[in-house]
Amino acid sequence: MDMLDLKVFIAVAESESMSKAARYVALTQPAVSLRIAGLEMELGAPLFHRTRSGAFLTEAGRKFYFYAQYALSALDAGLDSVRKLSGPPEETGLRIGIVESLTHVMLPSVIRSMKEHSAAAQWKISTGPSLDLALRTASGELDIAFINQMFAPLPQIETVKLFEEPLAFIGPKQPGFPRYQSLATYLQEVPFILLKRHMPLRELLEHNLFTPLRVRPQKLIEVDASHIIRQMVGQGSGCSFLPMSSLWPAGSDASIEILPLAEIRLKQSFYCAYPQSAAEPVRQLLPALLASIKEQVALFRSNGLA
Repeated sequence: MDMLDLKVFIAVAESESMSKAARYVALTQPAVSLRIAGLEMELGAPLFHRTRSGAFLTEAGRKFYFYAQYALSALDAGLDSVRKLSGPPEETGLRIGIVESLTHVMLPSVIRSMKEHSAAAQWKISTGPSLDLALRTASGELDIAFINQMFAPLPQIETVKLFEEPLAFIGPKQPGFPRYQSLATYLQEVPFILLKRHMPLRELLEHNLFTPLRVRPQKLIEVDASHIIRQMVGQGSGCSFLPMSSLWPAGSDASIEILPLAEIRLKQSFYCAYPQSAAEPVRQLLPALLASIKEQVALFRSNGLA
């Protein structure tokens, strides 16, 4: 098993097609098939269900996907960290990472806490995917990360659950947009705008909603970020699922409405991660910072979207 094997596996998993994956990794389709077969032989388990319509992850494949993605992301983070040694000196001060879907919730509290804490005179905030932020926290490049997924294989970090929010089923506030009584009908008839496969929210939907229902969206638009979902739903392109926190503050999206369906009972959790070896100033800041964030969350909830 080598890094190219992992890249091929991830390409097939994300495209759900051997031929599309071959184009992504610049190999022939037979070469892709051979590498996948070699991985399955080495692991002793089938990674894909192969059908006429594509290649879809098995349970073993879904589990292995995370570790393959983790391995490649860790390598990229390691290369970036070493390259920085020959570059300009790293910034000093507090370094915080926030997953994109939480910036509007976290930023007011984080900036307010920075102003109030004497040890945080200099700071830098960056955004990114949860896995990337977790890896950067584990390697010491970030002091604190706010993420929407836990990563058990990273023993170097401590993780604190901040809050959890129910998922909202949303559609455009337009008279002509159809209204149905069941999710299965929506999945059959209406375009769905979802995050790409293997992003935390999409996996939550796949495993806890679509698979139990044995039906998936028949008309699908995949995007990279939750703000694109909000924009496209507001324009009338289709419907989607987002945690309630992505719709805060109340009234910020007058073109979107929550479509009530009793079948939707899922929740997504959000976490604060920091290195086990966190410096004392970081540990001193954390209680006030987390309290400020929880206060901000309570304020959003009290304003009508809970």
